[in-house]
Amino acid sequence: MTEARLTRYELELMDVLWRLGEGTVQDVCNGLDRDLAYTTVMTTLRLLENRKGVLERVKRGRAYVYRPLVSRDEVSRSVLADLKDVLFRNNLPSLMLNLLEEEVSEEHLETLKAALRQIEQQNQESE
Repeated sequence: MTEARLTRYELELMDVLWRLGEGTVQDVCNGLDRDLAYTTVMTTLRLLENRKGVLERVKRGRAYVYRPLVSRDEVSRSVLADLKDVLFRNNLPSLMLNLLEEEVSEEHLETLKAALRQIEQQNQESE
């Protein structure tokens, strides 16, 4: 992924585009959970395209359509890596325990256990 760091507001716009696959400025405005000025959204989408390099813009008819150049997973991994490095001083268990302080459903707990078993198996196979 690009080394660009995205703000919470930029992540909101990206979330709309990840859900839609692509969209115009109006599509993004309509997909947000809060009302923002069209020009504010347009300016930020241009910044995400030109300065941060996470969007591409294609002219379609009279409108421009924006498409993500990075996946939600790529951005998630980058944000979590930053959290781990900066806030938790590269301490993965501390990060994970903080994430688990919320109530964890039985279903989520089983998913986490399965993921840990898979990691353990991969580690054993690579030894």
